Amino acid sequence: MTRTMTCDCQVVITAEDTESLIAPVKAHFDEAHPEFEDTRAVIRNYLESEDRSNGPTERLETIGEVEIVPMGPGSAADAIEFFDTDAFPDNPWWGACYCMFFPRGGRKNENWGQEPWQENRDDQLHRIEEGKTTGMMAYSGGQVVGWCNATSRAELPGLATGHDEGIVSVVCFVIAPPYRGHGVATRLLEGVITNFTDQGFRRLEAYPVREAKDEARAFHGTLDLFSRFGFEVVSEEPLVVGRDLG
Repeated sequence: MTRTMTCDCQVVITAEDTESLIAPVKAHFDEAHPEFEDTRAVIRNYLESEDRSNGPTERLETIGEVEIVPMGPGSAADAIEFFDTDAFPDNPWWGACYCMFFPRGGRKNENWGQEPWQENRDDQLHRIEEGKTTGMMAYSGGQVVGWCNATSRAELPGLATGHDEGIVSVVCFVIAPPYRGHGVATRLLEGVITNFTDQGFRRLEAYPVREAKDEARAFHGTLDLFSRFGFEVVSEEPLVVGRDLG
């Protein structure tokens, strides 16, 4: 049985298995797409994400009842399983992230993307279990279908300023492909506002995109979404919005 990868340029690359596919994929990118500067680590993460991300990709016309619940230590395994299989079956390039970009330093981390996905997975699992990553999760039929990472800014080295008391950063929405376009992100943000108000936090901060090419790339949330919930622009470059709680 062979292992193949189809590049976005429609070139099909074949090898005996995932491990032996890394070298020819790297050679193809070096020759055809040198602007991406993809390393063996990045390519390995992509191929292994493609192997495990086997969730459905077709959008549902209608969805059943969706329950929004706070993320907590008891839901850590559910969250990680969601990222393993259902979060990015249509975009394996993102499958290694596990929402660890800001915990690992954000744009200040020049080595971001080189970490093995297993490290990001394990670290995020422990962060959720220890209460360092928080937010809301969407369930349907007993399965996680959406995630919103809303975490104390002090716990995110890529965003923390040293003046972070009482501030929650809303950094990421991930919705499984079948559930996109059904208002799940809206309901997750509603849950964030209620949950962190009840916990006594004083302010929410977010980092939206103005014009996303598609729903998947709106993972920081859109400016329209946050504006509908009373967030105001506090910085244009980079775009930052915020609203008080309570």
